Amino acid sequence: LVDLYAPVYPLKGYAMSVSADEVLKSKVLKPKDLPTRIVSDKYMYTSRLGDEIRITSIGEFSGWSTQPTPDVEKEFRHEAIRQFPQLESFIKEAKVKCGHRPYVSDGIVLLGRVDTFDNLLVSCGPGSNGWKLAMGSGDIVERLVSGKTEDEISDELGFDARSFSPAGRVIPSPIFTKICRARWGVEEMGEKDVSSGDSS
Repeated sequence: LVDLYAPVYPLKGYAMSVSADEVLKSKVLKPKDLPTRIVSDKYMYTSRLGDEIRITSIGEFSGWSTQPTPDVEKEFRHEAIRQFPQLESFIKEAKVKCGHRPYVSDGIVLLGRVDTFDNLLVSCGPGSNGWKLAMGSGDIVERLVSGKTEDEISDELGFDARSFSPAGRVIPSPIFTKICRARWGVEEMGEKDVSSGDSS
């Protein structure tokens, strides 16, 4: 913590996995009955990762809890069965897991230099779009680290890279930082520790 506030909130996402091998062992379905690529609609994202059929959906604001909310979990399973009725019995038995997606309050990813530091860049807050934005965000960060300006990057890439700037959105907030340190039991680092990266 470096006495900064960023408007990033924990958006709780829901996911479950179904084993393709287990489905095929049941003899009920054949390989052609299973998804082999990304399948999406406005409610669900499903991807095939080797043996794993991974189904994800829903964003919920519920503090820092990673426990599924019963009503939301029920709706999640309902939508998964709607999309893949042939997997109904497996979806009903699958364990639902939740994790936090870092979500920026205005929906615009924080990407670029923090102007109160000489050596701090951020790339955060994509919510459920992290996998879509990862390569492009990494490219911009690499160009900034290499010494290019936002104007140069904008000319090279054909869009205004400043539109994602954390300027005015990532701001000094020492009181908020103290509250967070107290809440999560984080020890305060001295100036020497911050500048050297030594937290021992």
